[in-house]
Amino acid sequence: MRTKVKLTKQQIKEDKFTNYMLLSRDWILNNWQVIAIAGAILIIAIVAVVYYSKMQGDKKTDASARLSRAISEFRRQNYQVAILELKNIADEQSGEIGASALINLAGCYYDIKNYDEAINSFKKYLDDYRSDPLMTSSALAGIALSLENKREYLAAGDKFVEAIHTVPDSPGTPDYYVGA
Repeated sequence: MRTKVKLTKQQIKEDKFTNYMLLSRDWILNNWQVIAIAGAILIIAIVAVVYYSKMQGDKKTDASARLSRAISEFRRQNYQVAILELKNIADEQSGEIGASALINLAGCYYDIKNYDEAINSFKKYLDDYRSDPLMTSSALAGIALSLENKREYLAAGDKFVEAIHTVPDSPGTPDYYVGA
């Protein structure tokens, strides 16, 4: 059998939710400065992250436009302007834009018959970016062509073979076989 429990009016009127809300209000009133400072820090951090992201996006857009102008100068055979701009972009940028700048820079050097600098640029691409197998194969072939023009035929043949093994079904594979 159950025993009857007598509750007082005070106990009946006590509500856990109401008590929690009153305690929370008191805590907030006692610690409002800490809460305000934490909120301000959070807002400043969010604004800083958004600002940084926007600046990075703007930098990438600017670099992409500069790369387009430099490639345009390269195609017009205005090599000195193209080389200066492509060097700057390759030094400042990373990722796809930096990789494209290095490959085009190496192409500029190759076209003006500065084979040592072309080899250095292709090697820098291979050291830093090797993410795209087709571009890696092209860079190896570029090194091979530069070596061939420097009359280092054995080393050139080895690079052509390495380019073939990188992407066997590459569109340039027949040319690489001929070069090897």
